[in-house]
Amino acid sequence: MKSWIRALLAVICLCLGSSIAHAQTIDDIVKRGTLRVGLDLADAPYGFLDKDMQPAGLDWAVASLAAKTLGVKLEIVQVNAPGRIPTLVNGQADIMMGALAILATRAMSVWFTIPYSSGPTALIAPASRNLKTVADTAGLKVGVVRGSTQDAIITALAPPTCNLVRFDDDAASIAALISGQVDATVAGVAVAGATAAKNPDKHIEIKVQLRQNPLGIGVRRGSADLLQWMNTFIFNIKYTGELQAMHEKYGLPYNLPTF
Repeated sequence: MKSWIRALLAVICLCLGSSIAHAQTIDDIVKRGTLRVGLDLADAPYGFLDKDMQPAGLDWAVASLAAKTLGVKLEIVQVNAPGRIPTLVNGQADIMMGALAILATRAMSVWFTIPYSSGPTALIAPASRNLKTVADTAGLKVGVVRGSTQDAIITALAPPTCNLVRFDDDAASIAALISGQVDATVAGVAVAGATAAKNPDKHIEIKVQLRQNPLGIGVRRGSADLLQWMNTFIFNIKYTGELQAMHEKYGLPYNLPTF
């Protein structure tokens, strides 16, 4: 009987220990000497590789400044849209960026900071494609990134005969649009602008703006210390003008939602 009780107590202690370890603190990060940040490097202008194959983009810039402010090194944990939440929850990253929209459903799994950016979502297609409303996608193939905010939006709005074709990242979805594999795609307005600029002969344009998405930094549930620091950090770079300068550098509108 005593051995059974000891075994039960050991299991309880193990579970409690895992729960405590699951909550991330600033002290943990500083002691380790690295800030592990989840970034999607196939989602320009938020995250991408520049001409020298070095990380760049708004999310990378914010993450780099956060690491510098903490006095630690930045460690990039590369993710795609479907892998963002699992990577954070599993403890592979301390914080998650990757143009992560603040959603109530996601907040059941992770905690969000105050917004540091905002990403409007749009339906984009060649100028020759007659799309005035989402209803006009009936019978068309529409690309979207699997598991993204855009996926949730278009799934709710598209007519039954719209054929949604899901990809792992924006790069694949945009490539399908450029090659004609899909008739239109759902993406952020910034992605749409970059696509049009890189492919002038395709005459890509925004057809329908769907929704504005506030972007936040995700931390694991229970990590109140880390969440507080990140919120303070975002507040400060808003106040100093550094956050606006980062938006301007990467051609993003500085239009943050307020609560």
